[in-house]
Amino acid sequence: MKVESLEQQIAKQEERLKQLKAQKQAVLAREKKKQSEQQRKEDTRRKILLGSLALKKMENEQDKEKILAELNEYLTEDRDRKLFNL
Repeated sequence: MKVESLEQQIAKQEERLKQLKAQKQAVLAREKKKQSEQQRKEDTRRKILLGSLALKKMENEQDKEKILAELNEYLTEDRDRKLFNL
């Protein structure tokens, strides 16, 4: 085989390797994005369920006062406090 022919084959293989590495990066990026989205969905779901539980507990007047007292200490922004008339 000629050296030029081998050099061309090496160049082709290097280009193919470069393409495969780019494909791998794209796959990894998609998987990471999908995992991140799933974690965000699960976090949102947890917050909704905890909020639902708190609202249910607030039907009892004693629990309501206790929860609102805890919220009063926890919340720092006025717009959040207004939601609970604090």
